[in-house]
Amino acid sequence: MTIQEFKVHIEEELRHKLKCDNEPTPILDRLELHLKDFDDYDLTDLLNPKNMKHDLYASFLFQICFPSRIKMEIDAEYTPIKKKRIAIVSCKSTKQDYTCSADEMYSPSPLYEYQRKFFIKGYDDYYIMSSNYGLIHHEQIIKPYNRMVGESSVVTKNQNQIRGWDPEIISLVGEQINHLIEKDYKIDIHTSQAYYEPLSQEIKNKVNYIKQPQGPNTIKSRYKQVIDMLDTKSLKECLEFISHKSKKPKEEKTWWYHPNYEPFYGTCNMLFGYYKKKGIRISVGGFSYVLDGTRKHHQGWTRDKSLLTQFYQTDSGRWKLKK
Repeated sequence: MTIQEFKVHIEEELRHKLKCDNEPTPILDRLELHLKDFDDYDLTDLLNPKNMKHDLYASFLFQICFPSRIKMEIDAEYTPIKKKRIAIVSCKSTKQDYTCSADEMYSPSPLYEYQRKFFIKGYDDYYIMSSNYGLIHHEQIIKPYNRMVGESSVVTKNQNQIRGWDPEIISLVGEQINHLIEKDYKIDIHTSQAYYEPLSQEIKNKVNYIKQPQGPNTIKSRYKQVIDMLDTKSLKECLEFISHKSKKPKEEKTWWYHPNYEPFYGTCNMLFGYYKKKGIRISVGGFSYVLDGTRKHHQGWTRDKSLLTQFYQTDSGRWKLKK
């Protein structure tokens, strides 16, 4: 299917959808402009059954009907109807393996889903800072990629992933954010330091950085909570809640159980210290996930004695629970 054949097909769909028969409409006038975004795509791949199943086609129609994304080169003269407050979030390492909208590409990430719901409820629009594409609108159609940024010590499932920022991408992101600033957008950046730090000081002076709390589970928890907070609190109060440092409650002593060791009564640090003297190394950090209920065990240690019969150890030494 050629671009022109695709255009005819979409025109028919839109006319049916809008019930406009042969009358000219601004939406159809913009069709040629939007199709330029797809010049580099193989339409047979774009319209395959797998994509159609995941509603890529509907996403594309929506993108045409409600255009709001950055068009640095082909729509540089676009002026928003009103002053917008937008959010910029980082891309995620967990992605779909097929061509789709950015929203769908990052949807496997629970954090992105919470952030997305918060942005839809609290902002006029939101964009993603992608380590591969630059700044993209959440409705933009993209292909999967394997570039990521972050701490070099992080071990990824995909050992073929490319690490670090491409200087050209960072330069592009700078141009795109400046483009939004010139349009008088009010911008809140919801990213880790790895995404924020490479930006120029000039940009940092003109945007609002929402510092992310430490720990992936804490970040998810904060964004999950502010979705409902927006019903009674202002956006400013919600952003302050996301960034604030919460004091860890004093840990109470409790019983800990393990398939290979004697039950232990005490705090995580006491458990760590006790076995360290015996020459047994235990990572103390993961215990916090057991304490807050995020995980049922850490390295085989659990507070639920009934789980002991369900544990098994893999060839690599990791402890898991039977399904």
